[in-house]
Amino acid sequence: MQLQIGQQLRQTQTLKLSQQAIQSIKILQMNSQDLHAFLADEAERNPLLDLSFPVPGKAAQATYARSAALPPAGAAASGDLPDIAETCARPVTLREHLLDQAMLTFRRPQNRVIAAEIIEAIEPSGYLRHPVSDIARTLGLPERPVLEVLARIQQFDPCGVAARDLAECLRLQLQERSELTDKRACLLANLPLLETYDFDALARKCGCDRNDVIAMIARLKQLNPAPGRQFDSAPVPLALPDIVLSRARDGGFRVELNPDVLPRALVDREYHALLRPKARQQYEKKFIADCLRDATLLVRNLDMRAQTILRVATELVAQQRDFFLHGAASLRPLCLRDIADAVGVHQSTVSRAIANKYILGPRGLVAIKSLFSEGLAATGGGGQVSGAAVRSRIRALIDAERPDAILSDDAIVSALDRSGITIARRTIAKYRRMLRIPPSSVRRRMKAAQAQPEV
Repeated sequence: MQLQIGQQLRQTQTLKLSQQAIQSIKILQMNSQDLHAFLADEAERNPLLDLSFPVPGKAAQATYARSAALPPAGAAASGDLPDIAETCARPVTLREHLLDQAMLTFRRPQNRVIAAEIIEAIEPSGYLRHPVSDIARTLGLPERPVLEVLARIQQFDPCGVAARDLAECLRLQLQERSELTDKRACLLANLPLLETYDFDALARKCGCDRNDVIAMIARLKQLNPAPGRQFDSAPVPLALPDIVLSRARDGGFRVELNPDVLPRALVDREYHALLRPKARQQYEKKFIADCLRDATLLVRNLDMRAQTILRVATELVAQQRDFFLHGAASLRPLCLRDIADAVGVHQSTVSRAIANKYILGPRGLVAIKSLFSEGLAATGGGGQVSGAAVRSRIRALIDAERPDAILSDDAIVSALDRSGITIARRTIAKYRRMLRIPPSSVRRRMKAAQAQPEV
């Protein structure tokens, strides 16, 4: 093998994104909450970024400033009593609640270790989905001591915690109330039949009549299927609209950006003019120059983001005008390419612009992405109809059916064909599963059960 050193001339083409393009792509697909968090981090690093967040219903107020930090409103001054908000008790989590009971219940160190491992595997709903064999393998122990500790934990508060499935959760609650009879245990062992409302088969398996099955089901409805949810105190994040839609005087729609979620960002050139003469060292000059460049870049990208979202939303509302006037049944088939061609941008730009964005209009809060739907052929020269509109019609047909006239999938196909929509039976079954609508045989038993009064 001989090593040689030589020179070669090679011509290649590479595609590199500039820093501006990377940041523009990044913030375009952010929702309002993520954008606010991103801007807050940028404002902490960049003293030349003048940033303020709007307060819903009020004028925008500055959130970050370069001056010395003052105590927040409501904070206790030196020697004063703490604010009442600082004395509120922190909600106890399900994990902490179970660990406190485990420390009082188990004395042996090994059992405490097992209990801690089991509690860590319990979901927020209160269920233990992790296999016991995996927990025993992790601890290097046989399954028997793990099962013994699990049986003790299943007696903890809340009742039904650490159950491995719904049947066990309900069984634990009935046992705690001394209401677990043989018939109820048989009913819990055959919950799949209850999902299909097959009361006659349940009555045969449990050795009772139909009225007894209905009475046992009524008792099960009074139990808690998710005992751990009472400890879930985390606030549910709100979906804030990025676009506000209102009716114009000419009968059309006015599309506007929501001012309550639109941050205000400016480059503080006065502060830059004040800092620049004071910079003596080279690294200080570089820092000020970088801050000015980054702030200018960010302000430009925020403006591009707002304009892109507004352009995409305006074109989308124009093409889906019937939806906002008449509802989901009037939703047109639409794809990303249609909006991209109309606006003059790439499909990926449209995809990022609609990601996690919402429109507030006559139909309430609507996810922008839900306004796109695939198209299905319509008979009679009617062009195409959107899949969302077809699903809406399927839902309306099934909601209007009578207990003595349950529609099969073939009957739904015929009903849609009479209205000018040609669709296959397997597509009806697929859409029905998407809508979480059971088949006709199950719906027939459901209607019969609902028509019969509980005893």
